[in-house]
Order: sequence, then structure tokens, then C-alpha cells
Amino acid sequence: MKKMSVPERSWAFYDWANSAYSIVVVTAIFPLLFKSSATNAGIAASTSTAYWGYANSLAALLIAILAPLLGTLADFKGFKKRFLFFSCR
Repeated sequence: MKKMSVPERSWAFYDWANSAYSIVVVTAIFPLLFKSSATNAGIAASTSTAYWGYANSLAALLIAILAPLLGTLADFKGFKKRFLFFSCR
């Protein structure tokens, strides 16, 4: 197995750190912030938890419906770089 070059190793560490950051924010920090904001707005804890579940379910359904369509569109029309631009931010 060949050694990774410096840019490849740098990209691997960047991707590893960025993934860890995203996972921590999405799974640990944002739900607590949402619940705190909902409680401050006068929404019951159980209701805010239900809203959080509904939002996650709707987002997952939307992704499941749009992913094949957008993937096909990117492959067929040559829009891969345009779609990649939004995921790299």
C-alpha cells in the first residue's frame, strides 16, 4: 500500500474532524438548544420532543424522495460539480 501524500493526509484529517464536529452538533448540542428554546416559548417538553421527531422524520422522508432524483439529474446532466459545491460548505 502506498503512502498518502501530504494533501491526501491533510484532507483525511480535515474530513475526520469535520465529521466529528457535525455529529456532535447534530446529536448532542442542537437538540438541547431546540428543547431549551421550545421551553422558553412555553411549549411542553413532551410536545417539543414530538416536534423534534416530526421534523427529523419529515427531513428523512424528503431526503429519501429527492436523493435518487437529484443523483440521476447530476449524473445525466453533468451537474456533479454544482451539486458538490453545496455539500462542501
